[in-house]
Amino acid sequence: MSIFKSFLLIFLFLFHLSSVKADELLPSSLIFFDYPGSTVLMVDKSYCRLMVYQFQDEWELKQSFSCTTGKKTGDKLREGDLKTPNGVYWLFKSWSGLELAEYFGKAANVYGVGSFELTYPNYLDLVLYGKNGDGIWIHGTSEGEPVATRGCISVSNPDFLDLSQFVTLASTPVIIKEEVRFVNAQERNQKQQALLAFVELWKRAWESDDVEHYLSFYSEKFRTGGSNYKSWAKRKRVLNKRIEQRKIHISDLSILERKNVVHVRFVQDYSSSNITDIGMKELFITQENGQYKIISENWSRLKSPQPATLQYAYQDSEESAL
Repeated sequence: MSIFKSFLLIFLFLFHLSSVKADELLPSSLIFFDYPGSTVLMVDKSYCRLMVYQFQDEWELKQSFSCTTGKKTGDKLREGDLKTPNGVYWLFKSWSGLELAEYFGKAANVYGVGSFELTYPNYLDLVLYGKNGDGIWIHGTSEGEPVATRGCISVSNPDFLDLSQFVTLASTPVIIKEEVRFVNAQERNQKQQALLAFVELWKRAWESDDVEHYLSFYSEKFRTGGSNYKSWAKRKRVLNKRIEQRKIHISDLSILERKNVVHVRFVQDYSSSNITDIGMKELFITQENGQYKIISENWSRLKSPQPATLQYAYQDSEESAL
């Protein structure tokens, strides 16, 4: 990328931010994050910026880096399409420059001083969108400013080292969007309250004996790795008769958004008359006719309740028995 183009993109990005009042600088994707002190990385592909947001009592922009993404624009669908995926992912593995050199030899030069690997493709990518490919990283560069990649996100080597202080493996999400949309606090809070209420009402419906009410939270387009809505609902009706006294406790809740899909993730502590388990639950929610509906969900068993986020990245998805 030329110096002039880099300067122009930075200027446009800053102008974009300055056109919004200070109290409105809230990315629409940051809806709720029950991890005080933790960070979320946001990649704006159109402005070539990687932003670091930290949550305490409120979100704060801690740092912003110039970055590059895939050589071709748009969402990644297939291996080798030279595009960077849009979505919500987690960083689960890191490589130092020395480790990269030992493993990849001279080819590692393109990754610079190190890299972080993303959980692409995620469950939603596989089940609903049929995406493939892997090896999407955030990494440094061979020298100077980053250049367009085969699908990864690249920053300069000094910026990568600076970025590293904000990353906790398996706990730091990365939200990648074509363009980050900023909303005011009122709009964000309204959406936050609506989604928190949806999750709470979904939980209560599951705990109740009214299985039809529980199923009303799901889209008829709902799919999992092994079921469509019809087969999944049939199974739920059978389980509802067998399992009594259900209690669900939700903790470590995050609500983040990619385009048109809300990604809800939490630790689910489940107990009933004959089953007790704990796992990481993901709900993928969209709007249909003005109402929130679950289009897919995923559950991964945890070996122990703490630390849930560290366990999560290394657990295989499985079909819940519930």
